Amino acid sequence: MKSPTTLSIIALLALTPFSFLQAQELRLGAGYTGSNVQENNNEQWVGRAGYQFGVDVLIGNRLFVKPGFHVLTRNMDYTVLGVGPDGLPNGENTDIRYKSQSLRIPVLAGVRLFAPSDETDFNIYAMGGPTALIGLDANLSNTLLVVSTNATQWYLGIGAGMEYRFLFLEAGYDVAMTNVFQGDGINTNPKVNNSYIAAGLRFLLKK
Repeated sequence: MKSPTTLSIIALLALTPFSFLQAQELRLGAGYTGSNVQENNNEQWVGRAGYQFGVDVLIGNRLFVKPGFHVLTRNMDYTVLGVGPDGLPNGENTDIRYKSQSLRIPVLAGVRLFAPSDETDFNIYAMGGPTALIGLDANLSNTLLVVSTNATQWYLGIGAGMEYRFLFLEAGYDVAMTNVFQGDGINTNPKVNNSYIAAGLRFLLKK
């Protein structure tokens, strides 16, 4: 029997052809992502700047649904504290860099502030909903820390944006519902919230 996570991913992928057929708009965008580590048991993780790029489709007008596919690169640093023979910190810390690439699949519902029309060039919108983060690749710069990244991580997020003619700019924040790494016996296993700012091009498909 397939797990709920697997079934959810299959459902998201199955909706893709339908989404493109029904879409009023196609968007290509890219931008910055940040990792905000939720500390647990004095985690030594620090988020660094990352990036994402991908495609979204909009189904609807003033009220809309916006599924998308994005390749997301996450960067974080982990500090291994140096300890001397006496058991006290000696300041000889080791920084380990973690880098991962994931397929980010948001399915967001939103609303535009103004009813779209042929005379409306500018609009503002708000949106929110779930996001799945499916792991593609991950690596550490040092073997002092051994972890295995979760195949799928889940998020709930909100965002807002603006659009002007064929351009858009948006920002959002996703709160992690699952941990980054697999297993209960790992000494470090934080949840990591995502922030992002993206800009790109709009392609109107139909009114």
